[in-house]
Amino acid sequence: MTLVKFEHVNLHYPALERPILKDINYTVQKGDCVVVLGANGSGKSSLLKLLDGRYKMNSGKILLHDKDIHTISTCTRAHCIHTLTQNAQDNLFLSLTIFENYQLMIKRQGHDPIDSLADYLHTFNPNLSHKLDVLVARLSGGEQQALALALAVLYPPEILLLDEHTSALDPKTAEHLMALTARIIHERHITALLTTHNVNHALAYGDRILALKEGVVHDCIESDDKKDLTAEALLARCY
Repeated sequence: MTLVKFEHVNLHYPALERPILKDINYTVQKGDCVVVLGANGSGKSSLLKLLDGRYKMNSGKILLHDKDIHTISTCTRAHCIHTLTQNAQDNLFLSLTIFENYQLMIKRQGHDPIDSLADYLHTFNPNLSHKLDVLVARLSGGEQQALALALAVLYPPEILLLDEHTSALDPKTAEHLMALTARIIHERHITALLTTHNVNHALAYGDRILALKEGVVHDCIESDDKKDLTAEALLARCY
C-alpha cells in the first residue's frame, strides 16, 4: 500500500546557484525502510525536512495516504511522523531527567504511562534503566541517541525519519545503534526513511535505496538488486 508519494517536488532558494531538490518523484510503500543515499549537499536531509514540515517546497506535491500533506494539520503530522537527527537537543530536553523527558512525551502525545520505564529502556541501552533521575545532558552521546530512539518508538509512529542519527557517534557506538534501529523498525513494522552517505550502511540496512545527487534522483535500487551489490559497485553506481 502506498503511504507517501513525492510528485514533481522542487525546492530552491534564489541565492543558490542550483536547486536543492529538483523534480523528485518517488513512492514509499507502507512498511518500507528506504535508505536515502548521497554525498553531503545532495539533498538527503532536505527531502526529510519537506516530509516532516521543517521545509516547504516551492512546487510539486507530497501525498500522505493520498492526501496533500499541506492539508494535514501540524499536530496530526507530528503524531504520524517522528524525526531523529544526530543532535540530541533536537529530540530531547537536555536540562531535564530521563524520566521527565518521558513524562513530557506521553503527555504531549496523550498516551498512558507504561508499566516499567526502566525495563523498557534496558532493551535500548542497559545503562539507561538505572539513570531515570539523571539529567540527559550528563548522558553519553550514545546513551542520548538510544534514549531518543526509545522515546520515538515507545508508541510507534507511522513514519520514522532518521537523518544521519548515528553520524556524531564513535564507530562502535554508531554500528550498535544502527543495528538496534534496524531491528526495532523491523519488529514494529515501522515505515522509515534513513539518510546516510555511508555505502556500507546503505547495503547492510533497509529494503531499498534512493540515491540523490546534486538534488535529483540519481538511482533507485530495489531489494533484489541491492542484495547482490558490493560496496565498490554501489559507490560506482551512486556517486
